[in-house]
Amino acid sequence: MNDVLIAGVGMVPFGNHGPGVGVRLGRDAALAALEDAGLSYRDIDAVVVGTAHPLSPRGIFIAKELGLTGVPVQHVTNASATGLAAVHAARQAIRCGDARRVLVIGMDSPQKAVPVEELIVAEGNFPPVVSFALWAKRRMHERGTTREHLAMITAKNWNYARGNPFAARRAPEEVGIERVLGSRMIADPFTSMMCTPWGEGAAAAVLCSEEAWPAGSAHPRVRLAGSAFGSDAYSRELILEGAIVGPPELSRVTTAAALAQAGRSVRDVDVVQVHDAFAVEELMYYELLGFSEPGATEALVEQGAFGPGSRERFGLPEFSTDGGLLARGHPGGPTGLAQIWETVRRLRGSDRVGVCHLLGAGSVCVVQVLVRD
Repeated sequence: MNDVLIAGVGMVPFGNHGPGVGVRLGRDAALAALEDAGLSYRDIDAVVVGTAHPLSPRGIFIAKELGLTGVPVQHVTNASATGLAAVHAARQAIRCGDARRVLVIGMDSPQKAVPVEELIVAEGNFPPVVSFALWAKRRMHERGTTREHLAMITAKNWNYARGNPFAARRAPEEVGIERVLGSRMIADPFTSMMCTPWGEGAAAAVLCSEEAWPAGSAHPRVRLAGSAFGSDAYSRELILEGAIVGPPELSRVTTAAALAQAGRSVRDVDVVQVHDAFAVEELMYYELLGFSEPGATEALVEQGAFGPGSRERFGLPEFSTDGGLLARGHPGGPTGLAQIWETVRRLRGSDRVGVCHLLGAGSVCVVQVLVRD
């Protein structure tokens, strides 16, 4: 019963807006999504708000900015996976018949200047940059991955962000690997350009049932054809304390489940958004999501796969086409909705099938498959 459609999407710029602006950002993203759908807040049956950080304003305040209609307002928090988890909750509400149209808002803007890294460490985790730097070092040792490979992926994403008006990092000129490698070292092998900026932001989407598609909408119908949500299952690689992304099997299994729901395979996919908070992650997800084989991935990166024209040249999807977490930014709650915004934009053009993938510390994974009718 894959009858949930995405009627509208909206977004505001990611970046450093300053503390205490979350309600305004969330309101503006919601209004943009409603306008894109050709609907008003009176047409909405339920609201789901995703915020990843404990200091973010509560979503009910955003709903009150939009109107006092009495609709239920649900809050979702699931670390970096919050945005897609909120979309998953909205999809469930529509599929079970509780709502016909659901407004989903992702927003984060800490009330106080508390670095996100400090919040994560306070919960008993390593700083994420340390965990992923160790992951990168291990791959470099085992697979021969180089800093240049990481820089190639980073430059690709920064160059995609140049065409995204809402990206936090928009370079005035094309970015090359030399610039990436020459930026400030954060945790070897990562330079600053290879690490996501946190910041603030908001994005939103309007989900609806088939019969509630807005009358007169000129948009192609984009269907949320699959949404899979998983957490760790026991394996020899499982880390019980402080896990950031869980064992490799988590992304692999969740992606396969979402594609199966949608009745699609990896060969059908045109565009993919992944959890590329650090450059090595996207490299790993090429393999874990099923788009390349271990041992062949670095060579594909060298040839320009997974970037512009990848579908035509290699039969492989383009990845992180809005700049990804590396360049679009990663405020937390709105990141998944930003992935939805970008994928809907692409599917309203020439692409037909898109995948959105996020992991949340702890660890959980959400993968969603969007299909243009």
